[in-house]
Amino acid sequence: MQTKMKTALTFLALAGMIGGLTATARADDMRHGGKGHHGMRLEKADADNSGDLTFEEYATTIDARLANADADGDGQMTVGEIADEIVRMRAERAARRLVRRFDVDGDGALTPGEIENRQRKMFALLDRNDDGVIDRSEMPRRHGKGHHRRDRRH
Repeated sequence: MQTKMKTALTFLALAGMIGGLTATARADDMRHGGKGHHGMRLEKADADNSGDLTFEEYATTIDARLANADADGDGQMTVGEIADEIVRMRAERAARRLVRRFDVDGDGALTPGEIENRQRKMFALLDRNDDGVIDRSEMPRRHGKGHHRRDRRH
């Protein structure tokens, strides 16, 4: 069971990280409560709730995101250290989303039973004819032959 759980959690974490990658939104969106430069939310960065950002508020928010990037404590952040921190932050966000989705009892942790419960629900949705197996005709269809979602240009 331990191996099954580790495999499931690894798959879920990887799926969440891949699915969680997004492009940075336009700075105009900040004024409307959306994500702006660096994916920052105006409401969270606006420490004094004035409705706008000062340089100090902006810098404090960015500094907080990079606080752990200097892994070796030498006062410099290398590309590798920054990349490692970005990967860690994205993985943590993906893990939080997965826990929120799967955590039936709301205790903030996943059990093998909660993971299996979600897997059964997902399987049941795919098994459209309720015969206990999923065949090719029941699998979700892709958008056009040979075209993957990541290949589409907007």
